[in-house]
Amino acid sequence: MTETTTGTPHWVLAFSLAVAVASACATTPPQTTVTADEIPPAVVEPPSQATVAPKLVVLIVLDQFGSWVLNEHLPLLPSDSVIRRAYEDGAFHTTEFPYASTQTAPGHASLVTGVTPAQHGIVANAIYDPATGSRRTVDDKKHAVLGNPERFVSPTQLHAQTVADVLSESTGGAARIVGISMKGRSAVLPVGQKPDTAVFYDAVARGMTTSTFYAPKGRLPEWLHDFNKANPVEPLLQTWQPEDPARWEQHFGQDDRPGEMYPAFPHDPREAADPWYAFSGTPESSEYLIAATYAAIKAERMGLDDVPDFLALSISGTDIVGHIWGARSWEYADNLARIDRALTRFVRLLEARGPVAFVLTADHGVADLPERAEAEGVSGGRLQAQTLLDAAERAADEALGEGDWIAGYVSPLLTYTTAGKARHEDLTRALEQAMPSVQGVRAVYDAHDGAALRASNRQIERLVGENLPDGPPGDLYLVPKPGWFDALSENGGTNHGTPWDYDRQVPVLMWGTAIERRTSSDVLNVLRVATTLAALLDIPPPADAPKSPLPGVMRLPD
Repeated sequence: MTETTTGTPHWVLAFSLAVAVASACATTPPQTTVTADEIPPAVVEPPSQATVAPKLVVLIVLDQFGSWVLNEHLPLLPSDSVIRRAYEDGAFHTTEFPYASTQTAPGHASLVTGVTPAQHGIVANAIYDPATGSRRTVDDKKHAVLGNPERFVSPTQLHAQTVADVLSESTGGAARIVGISMKGRSAVLPVGQKPDTAVFYDAVARGMTTSTFYAPKGRLPEWLHDFNKANPVEPLLQTWQPEDPARWEQHFGQDDRPGEMYPAFPHDPREAADPWYAFSGTPESSEYLIAATYAAIKAERMGLDDVPDFLALSISGTDIVGHIWGARSWEYADNLARIDRALTRFVRLLEARGPVAFVLTADHGVADLPERAEAEGVSGGRLQAQTLLDAAERAADEALGEGDWIAGYVSPLLTYTTAGKARHEDLTRALEQAMPSVQGVRAVYDAHDGAALRASNRQIERLVGENLPDGPPGDLYLVPKPGWFDALSENGGTNHGTPWDYDRQVPVLMWGTAIERRTSSDVLNVLRVATTLAALLDIPPPADAPKSPLPGVMRLPD
């Protein structure tokens, strides 16, 4: 982190091991300064095997951190890395999502409910909206974001019980429950309907905020107001330079590979059209997020009494950087190294507070950049939404006569117009025949056939069926070919959201109190994460979640 003209930012002080030196650089007393008795040891000890119940259970979601991505980056992490130590000494499993649309919102919802989108209802990040073209699934048009009244965020579209909901009910509301992320959907979905708060970043508000769903009086929690005041984002809009370019080049090749959306290092968010939005794609944003998380833990006094508490921390920076530069880029490696370092310090602080258990996983994986895959003999490409819409409309006109049949496409669903819905069966049959001829399209399926697809003997159809609740928010489900994905830009980048293994398979690493060393040779069901969290919290799992936790949770004495 580059020091600013006003001194080291306060959020850096929260994680500095040299507290006295860092404090000398600050211009005002930091809100999140670590006290002497909170300074963690310099060396990370092996994960605790204590047979006592954790007082705090922490779910850490690294957005866009598939199993293949972990394998690619694990050798680059230092020996005292919390991720590496968890992999080597804690419980480690490769798991997979049992549905097709591997996007952020359904991933977060599934991890904490233990059920698929067919049950919890979060089909994708966004759905087609006739008025705006696209609407996020956490946008209820009712609960405004504080500091940005044009944006709305709540979990009201989540229709299944979460671990947090069970915890709140089981403890009579005494448990402290907090969700936090740079993304709104990643903060609110993991903590269900009745958390103490869900906090996320907003570029218009220029800081961490929440919505009126959690703050009905329209005021930020006092701790969050103080954190924002003490830790403004503007000084963090700094030029991003790689920490170890020689190492990144040795492992990944040259910087600025074909397919990356922006040129080689350095990167300066101040040169972006909206620097406050671009901030989310810098390493500083993740370090800032983790500092805000520790401030929340201290303010809510999490883990300090006999009632277990639950924290859901979703780190969005891996996803944002991955989309722009790919998971085998200097940027992804440099960003992950800094996230890992901040997480290592964060974990030490929490371990010093009392019995704590950690579960780290991901909401989905990601495809490689098509240009990089092609150079290695693997096919792939980007599907442009307008290309898909044009192809669907042409096929509809040929089958049904000229008309207005397709209203819109928001991945992974095409939505029909009123006229198209009136001819649903004929239109769907025509598109099922025509759309696979579009380059990069594997197949399309009737989105209203969820039950039949779930009963299919073909895996791809079962995966699609598990994405489709009764009354889906669209009419036709589109599956890309392997290596293909919905383009986020015409300038390059990569994406996820497909049923292929690189998107569905994610690691689960567990360590801390009540966790023992266990690994699995088979790929397990990631929905067992919800049951695992419940077991660590000593509560029943959510309704319809898998019955057994992942191997590694110790049976505690009564």
